[in-house]
Amino acid sequence: MDIQGKRTGIIVTIALLWGAISVLGWYEMYMPGLYLGVLLMFLHMVLGVSVNHKVSRKFLIFPLIPWAVVWAVSFYLSNMHANIFTGVMPNFTILGFHPSFSWTIILYWIGGMLTLTWGFMIYKDEWLSSSDWDEFKRKVELIDQGQEGGM
Repeated sequence: MDIQGKRTGIIVTIALLWGAISVLGWYEMYMPGLYLGVLLMFLHMVLGVSVNHKVSRKFLIFPLIPWAVVWAVSFYLSNMHANIFTGVMPNFTILGFHPSFSWTIILYWIGGMLTLTWGFMIYKDEWLSSSDWDEFKRKVELIDQGQEGGM
């Protein structure tokens, strides 16, 4: 997917999302802010994995979209359990954590990290091939030598 003409729009959207998330936080509307945060991070990752203004469709399908789903589901389940146990001490824990926080640990932290790590390992050449890495190192050497070669 070519994002050459979309980069400015993505960056403006990121700025607007930061503003919207801040406003939602001020008004204690945390769940919509968390869901917008998923979109915000997704857009940051799209920019981050682009190579020559192109994003691999394979990389979008896995791991980026599943990562976003895992984060959104973690927020939903955390909120659901927080509402169920509001004012009540649960008589069980999940991995030693309050049921609402356990989804943050299981899906947001562990699930999100495993999804991205697995995807980066499977499709490592989609976001940083050996030739791209060698070219980057060559440009850094030129800069170190004072020959700033178009980085």
